[in-house]
Amino acid sequence: MGTASKHAILQGSPGERMSLLGNLAIVRGAIEAGIQFFSCYPGTPSSEVGDTFARIAGEADVVFEYSVNEKITVEIAFAASLTGARAMCGMKHLGLAYACDPASTMPYVGVEGGLVIVSAGDPSAITSPNEQDQRHFARFLYFPVFDPSTPDDALQMTRFAFEFSEKTRLPVILRPTTRVCHSSGMVELGPLPDQRNEIRFTKDPSRYVPIPVNARRMRVEMRDRFKKAEDLLAASAFFPRTGGGRLGIIASGVAYAYTSQVIEELGLASDVTLQQVGAYPIPESVLDDFTKTVDSVLVVEQLTPFVEECVSLSAFRNGRSMPVLGKHSGHFPSEFEYTPDLVEDVVREFVGRERRKRTSVSVPDLPPRPPVLCPGCPHRATFYVAGKVFGKKTVYCNDIGCYTLGYGEPLHACDVLLCMGSSISQASGIARMTGRRTVAYLGDSTFFHSGLPALTNAVQANDNITVVILDNYITAMTGFQPSLTTVPPASMEAQSTPSAGFSIEAAVRGLGVTEVYSIDPYDEDEAVEAFKKAKDGTGVSVVVSHSPCAVHDRRIRKGQAQAPFTIDQERCNACSLCVRQLGCPAILVTDGTYTIDADLCTGCGLCARVCQHDAIQRLTPERV
Repeated sequence: MGTASKHAILQGSPGERMSLLGNLAIVRGAIEAGIQFFSCYPGTPSSEVGDTFARIAGEADVVFEYSVNEKITVEIAFAASLTGARAMCGMKHLGLAYACDPASTMPYVGVEGGLVIVSAGDPSAITSPNEQDQRHFARFLYFPVFDPSTPDDALQMTRFAFEFSEKTRLPVILRPTTRVCHSSGMVELGPLPDQRNEIRFTKDPSRYVPIPVNARRMRVEMRDRFKKAEDLLAASAFFPRTGGGRLGIIASGVAYAYTSQVIEELGLASDVTLQQVGAYPIPESVLDDFTKTVDSVLVVEQLTPFVEECVSLSAFRNGRSMPVLGKHSGHFPSEFEYTPDLVEDVVREFVGRERRKRTSVSVPDLPPRPPVLCPGCPHRATFYVAGKVFGKKTVYCNDIGCYTLGYGEPLHACDVLLCMGSSISQASGIARMTGRRTVAYLGDSTFFHSGLPALTNAVQANDNITVVILDNYITAMTGFQPSLTTVPPASMEAQSTPSAGFSIEAAVRGLGVTEVYSIDPYDEDEAVEAFKKAKDGTGVSVVVSHSPCAVHDRRIRKGQAQAPFTIDQERCNACSLCVRQLGCPAILVTDGTYTIDADLCTGCGLCARVCQHDAIQRLTPERV
């Protein structure tokens, strides 16, 4: 792998320093380790890892795929590792929970080539419906977990993790959180590999088939391999200690970066001993040596008190009585991500410094700005037409994706939300109990991710539901990755027109649905007729709404966009119907005057059809 590559991530000399986004640092670390296989299901904040591999797979000689869901991405990466390949798979924290079935048995069977699962965490639920702390996988499923605090940590840990996985035969989890994934920092590059693992598969059923008699043996072996993992971590560089005071602070993840900065800025190096926890299981030797050198401990970690409880238990086992402060003591909250200001306030209190003087700034209350569908989004058209047919009293069960933004005013297209694929299952449960037809919304990617089993179950029960599958030919919310309904271009950056891929209609009919309707949501007459038939049917009916993502379509059709619309002020009487029914961000209201932002308008024309006064008209070349 030479340095003449076009992509910057494949260049650079050993020892060179480069500024990289945390997710790109992970990619670089995997390349330096000799990665041979990568699979992923995109999910913020991890998406850039997979998207980068999609771009460089050919140059880097890495087998790559966007998997249908996280369970499959874990299973296929594990299988690749059994051939000796160094394999990695990527997802967010929710995806790891989805993949827990295969993941729970993988440590029993063990890997051959190193296997690293990148599962990005999202404290504060910035782009997620919940928080999760994947560090607990170390405790209850015997997964070593790496917890980087900076992009450089992410690179070094990723590079280390593959060989570490091979030595222990354990799959490992790399757990960057949002601020590490999406922050840039200086990293030190290592050499690119001259050779990589030999690919081969050696049959050994007693080793690879965990039937009970084998699983019991594997369970005992796993205990020894996990102990080896602890010993290897104890000798690693991921538990640095600085300072020398009798006050001890132990920190993990990005909270360690904040704590280190606070100690430097306050000049506390001689007063405080700072211990980083970069991986789990935390070696007992690290905890023992730390607690015997300090008189009290402050634990700085986000989410659950995982490190805090490890420190308390270690101190107890070694007969040391000392205060261990953190979440249980009320110094830190158990929910949401920390800020540098929060960490500084608690550290000041811990070392007996005065609290910072705060300047009170009075700011006016700002209007709420909830996330909205993009201008020209076809989902808005689908919600609008479906709402006209089914009305406000119908229960709408929604799913994870752009279409979640149908929540609230003015579309009212989301009454229930849980997880990927759950819209169909929840619609089934509500319909069975209420006896009323219920509507389920989900996207094309979500349908293939986990909608197929749910739809099969609904057909089996003959549930009185209408499933609306919104097909925009792309996985938009997580970064415009290819969809199964579109044949992806040869390159992620290629400018090409989408071509037909998997047929959703064929898949739906194959599951036994007989009432299947295909619509273009911008053909209102056709769409209304289809929704009426679906509403009046019996059992399960499916409406597939096909129209390209407006943002992606604009990117691949540069210079071919439709002319935007404008509002004729002489015809407009400010009735607000367009805003109240659509909520398109391209329609602006200033001092009671309604206008359309020509730069935002995609020319979809939905607002013109809603307007009852013919005040919204397409701009002609003479009027532009």
